[in-house]
Amino acid sequence: FFYCAECGSFTSVVPMTLEVVEAPLGELDLRRQAALARGGIKDYAGEAVTQKNPNFDLDSTIFKTLEGAVPRMLIKRELAKNVFWNDAAVSSIARSYSQVERPFATDKHIIDFMMTECNFSMEHADGSFLDHLTFCHDYCAVHFRPHSPRVLLLHSILGVGTNYFPMEAKKIPMLSEMLNPDEMKHISAFPSILRLLLARVLLDELSDKHGSLHNLKGIKFHRVIDNMELELTMEDFWVHLNYQMVHLLDFAPLIDWEKNVSQPIFQVCLELYDFLTRTGQLRATVSLDPVKICGLGSKFKRRMGSRAVNKFSQKIGHSLDYQLDWAPEARL
Repeated sequence: FFYCAECGSFTSVVPMTLEVVEAPLGELDLRRQAALARGGIKDYAGEAVTQKNPNFDLDSTIFKTLEGAVPRMLIKRELAKNVFWNDAAVSSIARSYSQVERPFATDKHIIDFMMTECNFSMEHADGSFLDHLTFCHDYCAVHFRPHSPRVLLLHSILGVGTNYFPMEAKKIPMLSEMLNPDEMKHISAFPSILRLLLARVLLDELSDKHGSLHNLKGIKFHRVIDNMELELTMEDFWVHLNYQMVHLLDFAPLIDWEKNVSQPIFQVCLELYDFLTRTGQLRATVSLDPVKICGLGSKFKRRMGSRAVNKFSQKIGHSLDYQLDWAPEARL
């Protein structure tokens, strides 16, 4: 099936007016293939092992702007790893992935724009930036229908958490012309909502007011790239949190979840999954075995991660202030 931006749905026929490409932008490693095939993530301890990668260069990744000896040491320790799978796991994943419907067509004009008007040359946490975008797009296409996978293909085009901007703000009108309003709304919001989740204040407030969420009308916040005020209705917000959920799956540690649960972004992944599950708003297909977040290490890294987000936003004049819009009779 192909996603048609013009009609806003999936179809087995590509519209004649839409020129598409079927070759993937990036490559999916075994971990990503497994997630796509199973519709979720798991702890692969016993099926894979990791070893320290002595050649890892943090400055070639999106984390090159991270400051401070301790934060840089900790993130490098998490990322500088080579992965080795056992033969049984390789065969099982390959067999399951071969049954996933693909390729997923992408609008050629968008791909050309990404390649000529943007810079996605940085490495990601695991593989290239384009590998990450390909995974997010493909997972959405399979497990979050009927919502547009192009949102996750372009989710970082207006900025990532470490103040790396693949596209200049002056090209926003060019980007908007290639997307429908719903897609552009979520792409504009994505870096902002991700920072609010990583800062840990928004999700804590929503969880504390779980019983009153039916009275929540929407949320106002600021776009990362230019601090422009944006807003989402509550329905848009629920959809958007599911986009964020899919994205966070790509940051889960491969093995030893109980040991690695202190990683800040994995904590956010687990907390968002728990929140969406408890509220009955997990709309994407996501299989995940919960892990309890505990210990001083988790608390320390949580605070450190939150401070880092605030520091990155302050550096570019981006406000992390947000406003929840409650129905008049439900103000808390």
